[in-house]
Amino acid sequence: YFKSFPVGYYFRPSDEELIIHYLKNKIWGKPLPPNRIFVVDLCDYNPEVLTALYTLLPRRETEWYFLSSRRRKYLNGQRPDRKAGNGYWKPTGTDKVIKNGNQVIGCKKSLDYNEGKQPNGKRTNWKMHEYRLDSNSMPSGCTGNRDAMKLDDWVLCKIYK
Repeated sequence: YFKSFPVGYYFRPSDEELIIHYLKNKIWGKPLPPNRIFVVDLCDYNPEVLTALYTLLPRRETEWYFLSSRRRKYLNGQRPDRKAGNGYWKPTGTDKVIKNGNQVIGCKKSLDYNEGKQPNGKRTNWKMHEYRLDSNSMPSGCTGNRDAMKLDDWVLCKIYK
């Protein structure tokens, strides 16, 4: 579908569009508009491998979008497990609140990819924005997961270099 578009077309939705039209629809079980978002377990891959596997337009893509669940680092904790491939995603800065008008609809966290083991990993040029839906926008029953290690049903991640 996207290969049929002319040179110059890019899938670059805004933060609000990512949350409203893609993440929220996925969580609520509604159909998604045509998109370039892949469903992947981000913990299984480092960004080099992940982006090589999901490149549809060679030499033209600079951003990749993924829907993934987040795992808990510890069974009884609330910290996410950020391991990915041969490294880990390290949060940077504070979460940014995403609003639609005056209503909070979600938040965005920025992360850097580090190769190696924590805390001595080497930072790379790979970046990720992780989008989460605001708890007030979640459907009822989303808090109780059958998988005890699952922290969120879905987050939307944008990866770029």
